[in-house]
Amino acid sequence: MNEQSNDKDINLVIGGAGMLGYEIVSQLLQKGKRVRILDIKVLDDSRVEAIVGDIRHPQTVLAACLGATTVFQTAAAVWDPALPACIYDEVNVDGNRNVVAACQSLGVAKLVFTSTMDVVVDGARPVVDGDESLPYPAAVPKDPYSRTKIAAEKMMLSANGPNLAVCVLRPAGMYGARDKYHVPNIIKAARGGLNIRLGSGSAKFSHVYSENVAHAHVLAAEHLQPGSRVAGQTYFVTDHDPENLFDFMAPFLVELGFPPARLRIPYSLAYPLAALSELVSPKSNFNRFAVVQTCIDHTFSHAKATRDFGYHPIVSKEEAFKRTMEWLKKEWESSKLKVQS
Repeated sequence: MNEQSNDKDINLVIGGAGMLGYEIVSQLLQKGKRVRILDIKVLDDSRVEAIVGDIRHPQTVLAACLGATTVFQTAAAVWDPALPACIYDEVNVDGNRNVVAACQSLGVAKLVFTSTMDVVVDGARPVVDGDESLPYPAAVPKDPYSRTKIAAEKMMLSANGPNLAVCVLRPAGMYGARDKYHVPNIIKAARGGLNIRLGSGSAKFSHVYSENVAHAHVLAAEHLQPGSRVAGQTYFVTDHDPENLFDFMAPFLVELGFPPARLRIPYSLAYPLAALSELVSPKSNFNRFAVVQTCIDHTFSHAKATRDFGYHPIVSKEEAFKRTMEWLKKEWESSKLKVQS
């Protein structure tokens, strides 16, 4: 078993300029850790060693992992209908293969991989208080994001062994500062006059604030050693009580001056409309994947993470809303809010 890490060890955060990666970097720095990041974006912070690069390039990943004792792999091609399908394979499969190979060849001791709750969503059955016993879907998902994240998870777990300890964290629907997808896409729809509610309003969805997810990653790494209880395991990460997606989003829209949604489309109508939308406008965010996730229960439990490495959310729901809203307003007012098409 490897020796315990110390403050001089290098913690590499791949995707360290992103929503989750940045919070992991911040929490590591607060603990006095030495931090390096690898990201396609520039992070201007003199406290970290920043490498600008892409995980699709093996030599770049090798250079970033050199000397690291712990690697947090948060980078991914995230669900976006505008992305070419090949990008998911290049980043989420080939890119993660590069990360695993670099860790193994350079003797990295710990690898914490960020996955997603979507790896167990089959698009048909509801998930209520789901735990890690849930299997992958029997049929390979058609959407390239879920498909490639499942492949990446399997790859990561198979890499766990006596020399490299690997664990996988599966955040629920994540939001917070630097969110480019979740809340901003709802804002974009409202701004385009599509402030509507899908489904009956009874379906619940688990969200999780980015700082709480980062806390789970840091805790998992602290408990991760070859042969430890955490090694080779998967963990869902949630925080506060689940609620309907549109109830969760409503306060953000109200705070930005949008009127409450009055139009409701039932699931029985929304699903075929989404299928039609995929044919007419393949790059639209109104698709069957989105409808299923908003109209069918998708709630998860973080009990295993609490049991194995002591995870509890460190930021309340109220404070998470406040901090996210401060960022959204700043971006909104400066007209820099990047909302995915």
